[in-house]
Amino acid sequence: MLNTSGLLYLSARAVSAAGNLFAVAIFSHLAGPAEYGHYVLIFAWSLIVYGFGAQWMRFAYFGVYHHDRLGEYVASLARLLGVGIAIVALVLTALGLFGFFESSFLVAVFALVCGITVYEAAFEVARTLLNARGASLSMIIRTVLMIGFGSASLYAGGGARGLAVAIAVAHLIAAAPSLATFANVRLSHFSRAASWHIVSYGWPLLLSFGVTALGQSIDRLLLAHYLGLATLGPYGVVADVLRQSFTVLGEAIILSLVTVAKTQANRGNQEAANQTLQMAFNACLAAASFGAAFFIVFGHVVLQAILQPEFIAPTGDLIPILAIAFAFATMRNFYFAQVIYFTNASYLDLVVALLFLVVSTALSVVLVPADGPQGAAIALMVACIFACLAFMLLGRRWYRMPIDLVALGVLPSLAILFVFGAHMTGELIPGHSLPLVVDAVIFAVFGTFAIHHFGLLRLPSAEIVGERITVP
Repeated sequence: MLNTSGLLYLSARAVSAAGNLFAVAIFSHLAGPAEYGHYVLIFAWSLIVYGFGAQWMRFAYFGVYHHDRLGEYVASLARLLGVGIAIVALVLTALGLFGFFESSFLVAVFALVCGITVYEAAFEVARTLLNARGASLSMIIRTVLMIGFGSASLYAGGGARGLAVAIAVAHLIAAAPSLATFANVRLSHFSRAASWHIVSYGWPLLLSFGVTALGQSIDRLLLAHYLGLATLGPYGVVADVLRQSFTVLGEAIILSLVTVAKTQANRGNQEAANQTLQMAFNACLAAASFGAAFFIVFGHVVLQAILQPEFIAPTGDLIPILAIAFAFATMRNFYFAQVIYFTNASYLDLVVALLFLVVSTALSVVLVPADGPQGAAIALMVACIFACLAFMLLGRRWYRMPIDLVALGVLPSLAILFVFGAHMTGELIPGHSLPLVVDAVIFAVFGTFAIHHFGLLRLPSAEIVGERITVP
């Protein structure tokens, strides 16, 4: 039986990703390298602030919620997020008063933080209610509004900061379908016990998500510092295209499989949870392996189709490096890092985040001044590989996330074989288009084999299929 929730999430996320690629093409064309680099810098700081200020609460809620007290936990999450946003506002105001940043820059950052916070929190609750339709609709609406509002802002001369505010408004409006799934919850439903449960579980995540966001952005911050926004723009847009593409499948796996496994574990059915997690491992490994192979072979053609030449020329040799980086990031973020939701060792995420930050910063400081964007990409790649392996090894001390050794051998081997085969195709078959067609056919055959052999689209368990949880 097909995993209909997974297909719904995957379809919505695919539409969202296609829209995001379209948005990047429009925004980069309207803004130009320097102004788009300015937006990349605003977004990088917004993710860092969001990581420290609010993101941890969303995932702490997912780690501790109980279906029989869901209204209580949702209301407690809302109150905690309100406190977090208020603290963020005070900190950003202080930074502006002391002259560390321009006030308009901080306003743009704060707007993005608010928009992302409301959207992501509402989406998180909708998916724990197993309401795939509401969550998927939010994804699609967000994409449409981001394209419309962002393009209008840039066309009207709003620049990078106007674009950031437009994206924030799109997030706020797009949260409506997810919010409607728990419209009967009132803030008065909160409890100190639920709030303390979220905080006591999630306080290590407060640091770990902020540190992770800083580690993932340090390459961009140093590029802007050493080489300017005009260099950051092309690097940022190419990295974002690849990151978004890998995130499509990764988020679909989390939403359709890890959420189910968490529900099964909460109900005491550990055997079913492990079976679902092994399916998630196989799906995540396939996404990482074939995603990297796809961009190594077809990445330059894809980027040429959506980006202006001034964005592609400085970044052509970065695609394989970034593809490998995000493949390992996919395995870390969307599988091995999920171990914290099946154990009380939430501080493990902080440990790995600190290791990631140290490696990323040390390599970026050494490589970015000397090698520019290529040095930044290498630093990110090494840090992603290190963090993935650290989570895989350290996490098994607390909870043994299932690993399918057959899939671990077969899927990366198929991807590597495809890359080498594509190289040989280019050498043996004349022309430019015909080798790409042959490569595409081979890629489809390998992908179809992986999907069929490892059952990547199967339904995880009949136990909770089709069930929608209501807020008590």
